[in-house]
Amino acid sequence: MSPRLTDALTRLDSRVLLGGLLFIVGMVAGEGWLLVLSKPYAEYRQLIMTSESLAATLTKLPRKDSDLTKLAEELRQVSEQLSGQIPAPAPDDQLTSEVMASLDRSAAASGITLTRVRPGARRQVLGFEEVSFEVSAQGKYLRLCQWLLDYESTLGRNATVSEFTMKSTDEGRLVALNLKAVLYLPLQAQGAAQ
Repeated sequence: MSPRLTDALTRLDSRVLLGGLLFIVGMVAGEGWLLVLSKPYAEYRQLIMTSESLAATLTKLPRKDSDLTKLAEELRQVSEQLSGQIPAPAPDDQLTSEVMASLDRSAAASGITLTRVRPGARRQVLGFEEVSFEVSAQGKYLRLCQWLLDYESTLGRNATVSEFTMKSTDEGRLVALNLKAVLYLPLQAQGAAQ
């Protein structure tokens, strides 16, 4: 070292010299951390978080055996419900007359007039035969709404309304309702009857 530098350092207060040395050592350690150690440490933390996330996901995933058992049980329950609700397969005209009679009884009980029930198209949808009916009724608005709410109890849970329209008639005193009623009958039962 040069004599001037040595002379300047000896005149300095030892606390300032120690503070300066600590500052330089801290800067070197900080730069070392940023340049050498921070990237591997961040990658290590990411690996740990990913493994924890995967472990949590794997414990939440259901096992395939239990899924298949659960699905088989649900299928059995749905089959039992459908077989309990769907009447024995009947010829087209008998099915139409049963639907007409059920709708007519329900309409009379609700205080509305059933003006038309016409059978529609039949087609296969997955494991079911879809049988549609065009239904027209007339009555007061609230009674028609109540009749629609009771629709499931009239034709069973295997029946749906796929489309409907309502319009005012008779100077607003009555409402005309047109709907498409659809029954879903299992194909196996239909094939057994034929």
